Amino acid sequence: MSSQPPLLYERVARLVETQIATGALRTNDRIPSVRSMSRTAKVSVSTVVQAYVHLESIGLIEARPQSGFYVRPPDPKAVPEPRAKPTRSRRPMSVAAEMLDTCREALGRSDIIPLNGAFTSPSMYPTQRLNNLTREVLRDRPLQAGELIPPPGDPELRRQVAKRMALAGAPTDPDHVVITSGTMDAITLTLGVVCQPGDTVLVESPTYFGLLQAIEHLRLKVVEVPNRPGVGIDAEAVRTIARSTRLSAAVLMPNFNNPAGTLTPDDAKRDIVATLTGMEIPIIEDDIYGDLHYGSMRPASMRAFDDTGLVISCGSVSKTIALGYRIGWAVTPQFHTDIARAKFYSSVACPTLQQLVLARYYASGGYDRYLRRVRTLLSINAQSFIDAVARHFPAGTRITRPAGGIVIWVELPAHVDAVELFRSALASRIGIAPGIVFSAKADYRNYMRLSCGLPWSPAIDRAIEKLGKLVHVMAAQ
Repeated sequence: MSSQPPLLYERVARLVETQIATGALRTNDRIPSVRSMSRTAKVSVSTVVQAYVHLESIGLIEARPQSGFYVRPPDPKAVPEPRAKPTRSRRPMSVAAEMLDTCREALGRSDIIPLNGAFTSPSMYPTQRLNNLTREVLRDRPLQAGELIPPPGDPELRRQVAKRMALAGAPTDPDHVVITSGTMDAITLTLGVVCQPGDTVLVESPTYFGLLQAIEHLRLKVVEVPNRPGVGIDAEAVRTIARSTRLSAAVLMPNFNNPAGTLTPDDAKRDIVATLTGMEIPIIEDDIYGDLHYGSMRPASMRAFDDTGLVISCGSVSKTIALGYRIGWAVTPQFHTDIARAKFYSSVACPTLQQLVLARYYASGGYDRYLRRVRTLLSINAQSFIDAVARHFPAGTRITRPAGGIVIWVELPAHVDAVELFRSALASRIGIAPGIVFSAKADYRNYMRLSCGLPWSPAIDRAIEKLGKLVHVMAAQ
């Protein structure tokens, strides 16, 4: 940011910007009159007028005749959504590892503004409630809390997960639930059960880079199908690839894809499930973000459209309750025994205390109230991020408008290299995730992912403003 002190009108403008960014002033709220702001900010009327003209010019406020100034409703058409990359080749490919280690190391830095991690802020977690339940468990069952619960896991926790699956349109037998060490553990174990080294797996493009690493570690190949911002997984492309490529499994994230944030409609889910299960291809569904919808209804799991038992739904508490608990699950009527066996042979079991605490937390009935609050905060955060990127980034920028989840996918002007931006941002102590790590083919070089899981603040607004300035410079070169 500039080392020069802000001008008077800029100070007034920043005051209003901060109120809008933090939600103190919302869409269609009337902002203080010119004379009222003059008294509050202790500046002249002409300075306030200059500040309001500036805010009007950048699209934050609007003047209404004989009424005053109001927070301007964001125009969803002002900045288009990112474009999907064409599927250039259907040939299975090895997963590229470029930049992955650097991105992973950046996630561990505590000296940056972490817009690079796809997780919610710990300040949103129900930590006090979990701590109280931990004390209860240790008091009521002090010996059992230190014992081993072998796979498939704690029976009460499996029962609670089964109850939650019904809300996703997929009633489940608790015996078909296997407790794992997070969603990635569930996916990796399942891939090991249904695939052999050298097999080909269908994934979305873009998709989570940790999944690509896991596939590479298992010595599998990938073939990519587009996930189109605003549309979701391309069902017709799935059909075409399935007919032309020998697939052993598909790993898909239909509910708020990471990094695109896209929700695949039910009709497309139904079509994809019918296509793949009709060819006896297992579908491993990553449904980790399903509970973080911004609308009134939780989106359906792909299991809701499956009558073959070939859809394995994976999820966890990592994005909703506690990232560090490392508790997840795989839900499948067909493969649960094999997955439980694989869990035992790979890591024996999941932590006992966390399983017991989570079982009590789900049973206590407070989870849905907590989720409503978190979803409201995330929805406000996401809109604040979208507005800030639209305000600070140059023409040619495109932004997703997710209906849930905790990430924003940004397409930068064509000649901007997000890897270079990633390095420049780190030098300014700002973390982002460059687009190339979300594709096996190192596509999306001028894309980046931002996390909107942190509570909005002036510091985050300044970080996005700094990113915008870096992009402006790079776009002009």
